[in-house]
Amino acid sequence: MTRKWILWGLCILLVLPACGINESTDKQHSQKEGRQLTLDPKERAAVLDKLDKKIVEAQNAFGLRLHQKISKQGTGDNVIISPYSLSAALALAYNGSAGDTAKEMERVLGWSDMGLAQVNDANRQLKSLLEHGGGATLNIANSVWIQNQFVIKESYLNVVKDRYDAEIKMTDLSHDDSVKEINSWVDQKTNGKITELYKDPPFTKAVLINAIYFNGGWMDEFDPQRTKEENFTLADGTVKRVPMMKQERGFSYKESDKWQAVRLPYGDGRMHMLVVVPSKESSLDELHKELWRDPSIWQDEYSFETVKLELPRFKAELSAELTDVLKAAGIRKAFDPKTADFSAMAESPLYIGRVQHKVVVDVNEKGTEAAAVTSIDMPTSAAPLQNPIKMIADRPFFFAIEDRDTETWLFMGSVTNP
Repeated sequence: MTRKWILWGLCILLVLPACGINESTDKQHSQKEGRQLTLDPKERAAVLDKLDKKIVEAQNAFGLRLHQKISKQGTGDNVIISPYSLSAALALAYNGSAGDTAKEMERVLGWSDMGLAQVNDANRQLKSLLEHGGGATLNIANSVWIQNQFVIKESYLNVVKDRYDAEIKMTDLSHDDSVKEINSWVDQKTNGKITELYKDPPFTKAVLINAIYFNGGWMDEFDPQRTKEENFTLADGTVKRVPMMKQERGFSYKESDKWQAVRLPYGDGRMHMLVVVPSKESSLDELHKELWRDPSIWQDEYSFETVKLELPRFKAELSAELTDVLKAAGIRKAFDPKTADFSAMAESPLYIGRVQHKVVVDVNEKGTEAAAVTSIDMPTSAAPLQNPIKMIADRPFFFAIEDRDTETWLFMGSVTNP
């Protein structure tokens, strides 16, 4: 009988603190990831022009499907995921797949009409665009941890190193030292926000890790002295007190009879937080239905309005195993020892054992002042201040962190209990 090795616990680590970038953090990332500072505006424009937008559309759509499936589990908890990171991490696995396993992953991830080389090229271009500029720190790291003496094909390693900048680590995944090594790598790549991925050795043949660290300050920060305890109504009608940040200024804004949406710029204005609050006559569930049906209405251009905004200060975390969610989304063969085909990665038969997803989101008043405030959404003349639009996020709401140049939704979530 042929033995199937468990391939990996696929670990996707995300950190999203919306606090100011301190000097030591900036210096640290400049030294360690200096290549992220070398893309000049002309080079960036050229890469953006070449980017295959199908990769972004596929990632956003895939993320929405997972967001839908997790939300429908009805736990009542905050639901936070990264469409970008989920797709990028699964791309590492996809590069090792073959046959029906590859075809199934292509279909679910939205890559059926692209091909492997096209997917890899587009992912490399997108990673380069996201990491460069924007007036905020966004670092993306990939690594492949391999059990000592286990043979991974050189062709696979070459691709993930070249296209995804993956670090290749050989270690004993059955020994306690591997826990320290992996946790140390995670701690470093997330700037200390996630310090422990494993408590015990994973006892597997390989571990693929994708980590994202984002640190962006508001283009115009909230005044902490204006933050007051206010009521927030949970989905079940329970009222709790939360610290509510307050600001009145010009924002990119859009509304319907069912919701209000606003974009809060980070850094130089390329990165935004999109916040969508359902009307009091509607609900987060109704908002979800519209989002899952057609998110494009929230990705279109907004008008510039003066908004009297109230947004909770909150910290939300998600730590979940997404194996069942991914199976429900349609990725099944990869998890089945009898059907999985990862022969493009190793001669030994492999399959996916589990998928872990960790996210930390910290939103507060602080931020960094952009060196150059040149946001398209922030003209120098604001709308009249005498009739500000009130937008109060005092009930469950949806948010997304987006890169406006590429239209990538890096993070998305539903805050039900700030």
